[in-house]
Amino acid sequence: MLSALMRQLQQLWHLLLPTPCLWCSLPVQRFDRQLCTACQQTLPQLPLALCHYNLLWLPQVARGLTKPGFDELLSVCYYRQPYQHWLQRWKFARDYSAGDLLQQQFAAVLQQYQQYKHTLPQAIVYVPMHSRKLRQRGFNQAELLAGVAARQLQLPILPLLQRRQYHTAQVGLTRKQRQRNLKTAFSLPKTTMLPERIALVDDVVTTGATANEICRLLRRHGARHISLWTVAVTLFD
Repeated sequence: MLSALMRQLQQLWHLLLPTPCLWCSLPVQRFDRQLCTACQQTLPQLPLALCHYNLLWLPQVARGLTKPGFDELLSVCYYRQPYQHWLQRWKFARDYSAGDLLQQQFAAVLQQYQQYKHTLPQAIVYVPMHSRKLRQRGFNQAELLAGVAARQLQLPILPLLQRRQYHTAQVGLTRKQRQRNLKTAFSLPKTTMLPERIALVDDVVTTGATANEICRLLRRHGARHISLWTVAVTLFD
């Protein structure tokens, strides 16, 4: 009853004061969306069906990842505009409208993935954030995206991964610097036994260093097939 009332109030508010589109700034058509219909239709898209919903099949993506420790890669888009702008706004400026938009796009791609795939992961884990950094930012975007995936696919989240070391942002570091930063950065409880099929969620994959380090840990605890799900993937030029 309360949720229905809130939805009606949101619709009424939208009629009185429509939300501006996060791309073109014109009013959106739906109260629960961040983009107008025209902008949604013109967003850049990845050829997911062509590569069987595994971006590792795309040479331009695979060349940027050295020996990926994951078996599948699913992303909404390349790390380019406008997604790059929205991700930075969400993470560093606490723009929750941009965060809502990215979560909506992530859910839409996962819905397509669900319709295409015959076998889904058995559980979801996400890239953890050090407690100090979590206090500074106020949220872990990977955890929020994992929640979207869990609701969309009706899968459990296993909040087991911990980040033991505090590091500054990985942005701008070389592959070797990222790998050095991540040595022994993550941990799992020693007695953890994971399902064989796991999905790992993060916001962006660049060199794959973070995901690879976590995947090595997940495999030591029983994971056999690991899917990496992100909002964006950096394109190798």
